[in-house]
Amino acid sequence: MKAISLFVTKAPSVLSACFLALWIGGATIVRAQERQAGFYFTTIVPRGEFSENVTNNGYGGGGQFLVRLGPSPFLVGADAGGVIYGSESRREPISSTIPNLQVRVRTTNNILLAHFLVRAQPRKGAVRPYADGLIGLKYLFTRTSISDLSDDEDIASNTDLSDTTLSYGFGGGIQISLTKGPEARILLDTNVRYLRGSQAEYLKKGSIRQEGGRAIFDVLSSRTDVIAVQIGVTFRF
Repeated sequence: MKAISLFVTKAPSVLSACFLALWIGGATIVRAQERQAGFYFTTIVPRGEFSENVTNNGYGGGGQFLVRLGPSPFLVGADAGGVIYGSESRREPISSTIPNLQVRVRTTNNILLAHFLVRAQPRKGAVRPYADGLIGLKYLFTRTSISDLSDDEDIASNTDLSDTTLSYGFGGGIQISLTKGPEARILLDTNVRYLRGSQAEYLKKGSIRQEGGRAIFDVLSSRTDVIAVQIGVTFRF
């Protein structure tokens, strides 16, 4: 739950703007026959230059909303989510003069993703494959917070480094009906996407170190290509 609230509170305004614009746009498409809304868990696997710096996967979740363009096989929509690809936690005294009162210091490395997407998918069938094209943004940021040891509530927090970069790619997936009838309303949804990312600066686990009472940042820079594997549930209405 803390990871989910982290993504919500730190997301750039573009995340909410994507869904708002799409919702309004969907209402103006007179011939729209179908809408889809889904939620998923996701794993990202760094690729290319990004994998040379970040060797572990990231884990998180997200959601999407799509509108079918009349009777065509195409849907347009927006997709937004976030992952944590590194995390460190330690105990520290709240002050050098009060060593017996300790707090938890937690640092997380995060990526938020927001994309517009176009999907090609058959209108009917208990099993419906699809192909996606996506373009949007990746927002990479590292956040350090201190919290109370007893209830884990944040006392203070700071964004150590952040950067936003272009993101685009393609993918494919399959939806399998979980309900019976000619118009399936609940579907198991799984897909794989390859998302290219432009150059960005970021930190990873271990990039922040202390020397002489000062925090030293070992900033990394590279393209930010990833493979995203997602599984979730989609609702048709």
